Amino acid sequence: MPRPDPHALLPITNLSFHILLALGDGKSHGYAIGKDVEARSHGRLNPATGSLYQALRRLADDGLIDETAGPAGGDARRQYFRLTTFGKRVAALEGARLQELIRAARAKQLMPEA
Repeated sequence: MPRPDPHALLPITNLSFHILLALGDGKSHGYAIGKDVEARSHGRLNPATGSLYQALRRLADDGLIDETAGPAGGDARRQYFRLTTFGKRVAALEGARLQELIRAARAKQLMPEA
């Protein structure tokens, strides 16, 4: 089945973008993803297990991530996920969209230059 236009998925939620960022370095399990999201957001996002797995399922349904096998000898109870090529594309587009918002805020002198 062909993937939709990645632009059609934008904007994505903060939680979804943080999950994609968490998977940017490689596959990970749900608990580690949640901890990464919490740390990267400086505690502003602390997804409960239910909301995290709901977001993971939605991202998988949209083809941005998929389930994958864990490491050999790892805990078989853990679900591992990885970013798909399509997910990387959507993440890059979302990053560019956010960057444009920052440029606009700077142009309006609503935030300082980096």
